[in-house]
Amino acid sequence: MSVDAFADLDDWLKSAVAALAPAARKTLLRDIARDLRKRNQARITRQVAPDGEKWKPRKKSPRGKVRTAAKMLIGLRAARRMRLKVKADGAEIGYEGRTARIAAVHQFGGLDAVAEGGPRVRYPARPVLGISADDRRIIANLLVERWF
Repeated sequence: MSVDAFADLDDWLKSAVAALAPAARKTLLRDIARDLRKRNQARITRQVAPDGEKWKPRKKSPRGKVRTAAKMLIGLRAARRMRLKVKADGAEIGYEGRTARIAAVHQFGGLDAVAEGGPRVRYPARPVLGISADDRRIIANLLVERWF
């Protein structure tokens, strides 16, 4: 089945959401954002990008060992760090402050200090946040089940 087969449904969902009162739309967007946050937290735990690709593993230490048992970026999955901002016209999931800088370095890859004043290391891109095709399907199901 092609993606265009759902174009009519998408158009209907957009118009139905736009017809909601601002308070109801905000509640709907909060529900969607919470669900997306849970799904992104689960992906961080599994060390997988939103597109399903496994993250690049850690580099080897000077001794030739890799810390395989230790998961990467586990602190970024905490709900207290992964902030939701919901308004009647949209919702955002993201990070603030120092956590945002760390997340950005890992999301897009880049150069950063390992510790404050420590050596600078180039990190590969390990996408932390995103919306997968499965997420889109679940959002559509959530809209239909809970709201329409």
